Amino acid sequence: MKLLDRYIIKQFVLATLVSLAAFMILFVAIDLMEKLDKFLDRKMPFALILDYYVNFTPQMISLVLPIALLLGSLFTTGKMSQQTEIVATRSAGMSLYRFMLPFVVIGILVSFFMVYFDGWMLPRANARVDALQRQYDLPGTTSIGPQSNLHLQEGIGEIVVIQNFTFEAARADRVGIYFFNPNDMTKLYRRIDAKQMLWDSTKHAWRLVDAVERIFTSDSSKETFRRVSDSASMMRFSFTPKQLRERQLKYEELTNAQFHQRIDVAKQAGQDTARDEVDYYSKYAMSFTSLIVILFGVPFASQKKRGGLAIQFAIAIGIAFFFLAFIKVSQTFGYTGAIDPILTAWLANILFILIAIGVIARVQK
Repeated sequence: MKLLDRYIIKQFVLATLVSLAAFMILFVAIDLMEKLDKFLDRKMPFALILDYYVNFTPQMISLVLPIALLLGSLFTTGKMSQQTEIVATRSAGMSLYRFMLPFVVIGILVSFFMVYFDGWMLPRANARVDALQRQYDLPGTTSIGPQSNLHLQEGIGEIVVIQNFTFEAARADRVGIYFFNPNDMTKLYRRIDAKQMLWDSTKHAWRLVDAVERIFTSDSSKETFRRVSDSASMMRFSFTPKQLRERQLKYEELTNAQFHQRIDVAKQAGQDTARDEVDYYSKYAMSFTSLIVILFGVPFASQKKRGGLAIQFAIAIGIAFFFLAFIKVSQTFGYTGAIDPILTAWLANILFILIAIGVIARVQK
């Protein structure tokens, strides 16, 4: 690593950390002012308040890190440009592409780290924040209670209907299991109805309570009715109480693996998964925003402009907000199924990569 590379990395990392810290302090201050009276009214212990903001921090990092990286790249490059240091590097034979290399390497490393951060670390922190909000009835609380009217697809021609499910008791009430002819899905040939269905953690299976079975003839003119014996009451399904509980979680609280599993289950049940797929792929696309803003910010600030750094910052922040607005607009089309979910998630990134390439092409190499 050359001396210049170490100098650029030091300045860039320092400027990014300062920007990130400033945004985080601002976010915490605003959130604290909004919730302080609620903390005091509900006599929330200081340790839990601290726990709340420790777990709230990852959400802020995920939100403002691309902007902090953009400001860091603009400040570092703009400062070097104002002090004619970039002119000196070019006089020494260093091209713009070589000058950008330390920035790009950091952007790539941060982007891949954010895939793990947004996909696994952040959901756990969000789940803890939401749990504290529910416990103390804070603003933004989402209620978690019994689920009602669940329809779950189990293989070809098998559907499980649950009227009510309570996670704490691992109990499903008023359960119906329907078996349709795989060759003709309009024909029901078997049905099991149970008053309750309880989870047996030792056998990892569901036990039917007060269950009866009805078997229909091919023309449905006759049926056989019998009570399900205890030995036949154990049923194995693809879902567990934990997975049913996860159906109530917001997508921000799901790890990427859990989110992908939710989409697969919904697809098996024949549900429209366009919205979930857009949100799922967007988690990956947003992780690479850090690299894109660097590709845009460095060449943009590498040449002196009238108005200095202030004008550059204003333009860059305006473009950043346009980027976020474009993401929201494109997601709307993806939610309705008008655009492929993968394309919807990556459309903003593709557009701004093209803009970054255009900016690089216009800058003197």
